[in-house]
Amino acid sequence: MPGRIASAARPTAGLAATFLAVLLAMVVLAPTTAPAHAQERTVTYRVISQGSVLADVGQFAAVARDALTDPRGWSLGGTLAFHQVSGASDFDLILASPAVVANASPGCSAQWSCRVGRNVYINDERWRSGTQAWPHGLDLYQRYVILHEVGHWLGMGHTDCLAPGRTASVMQQQSISLQGCRANVWPVIAEREQVGRRLGVSVAWSGVEQRYRALGQDRSLLGGPVTWETVAPDRNGRFQHYSGSWGASIYWHPWTGAHEVYGAIRQRWAQSGWELGPLNYPVTGERGTPDGVGRFNHFSGSGGGSIYWHPWTGAHEVYGAIRQRWAQSGWELGPLGYPVSGEYEVQGGRRTDFQRGSITWDRVSGATQLTLTG
Repeated sequence: MPGRIASAARPTAGLAATFLAVLLAMVVLAPTTAPAHAQERTVTYRVISQGSVLADVGQFAAVARDALTDPRGWSLGGTLAFHQVSGASDFDLILASPAVVANASPGCSAQWSCRVGRNVYINDERWRSGTQAWPHGLDLYQRYVILHEVGHWLGMGHTDCLAPGRTASVMQQQSISLQGCRANVWPVIAEREQVGRRLGVSVAWSGVEQRYRALGQDRSLLGGPVTWETVAPDRNGRFQHYSGSWGASIYWHPWTGAHEVYGAIRQRWAQSGWELGPLNYPVTGERGTPDGVGRFNHFSGSGGGSIYWHPWTGAHEVYGAIRQRWAQSGWELGPLGYPVSGEYEVQGGRRTDFQRGSITWDRVSGATQLTLTG
């Protein structure tokens, strides 16, 4: 559709769609699938225990390895390599009894984990029980506490919640209080940028992050993140949700790239089944229509799909053969105008209604019929 994606995105006006909160529960623990990036620097660490610890040190080492090598973490997308060694190391990752932690430094306590010089102490009691402030289970808490304390070794200080409802920084003391933020395992973009500068390495941004940074991050219509980047249910794509425009997201797939979807169009896409529905993944961000009034996103499914929004009609999907016929008639500038329904079942086929008519698809012949009303 040449010339139809040139307009800059603006908010979907006139609709107060409820933000569809989907997801911290959908987070997977395995590293996201990401392209390989050249390692620019290697950090070595040794895993040991001190004092009387009850946790499994082997499990501790395995979780640490997963957290430190995940592209969403301090590996910076793969440019910073963390390598466990048995001898001399850059830092020691220590599973320690509460008493050992308390005695490590006057600034440490038996209640929490602590970093002292090159020693990163993870409190055995916290490791086994977590904390009441953390809402997402022990597995995710263990990854968070390792990344938080290793972050101190990397030179990062504590931060506070930027705004209620936002994703917390990994260097926020989430073990103590979320301060109104949403619990978060992984370093946010600004934290990884800072560590990259400190260590003199680049950050290999994911497709989602590249798009978010290109759009202006929290200064854009997307707003601030409210989830971390997560593998999609189909195991192929990735997504992240944001606070803006009554709910906003960026979805990435290796075949389609990364594109933003928000507001009423996103709500309609969610109702259709997100990327698992007939529309599949977005192939554009939200764009303005040539009449200067409506908005649309294009999607990859059903031989080509779209959701079109207009303040008089709302947001409705159109795809497949019906969309092809509508395109041939001139899209929303043609005689039919904007869609006023999604595609629905009729006797012998499927139909989509428009402002001034309908298009019906015949299941047997595959033909489409355009009917004008009034």
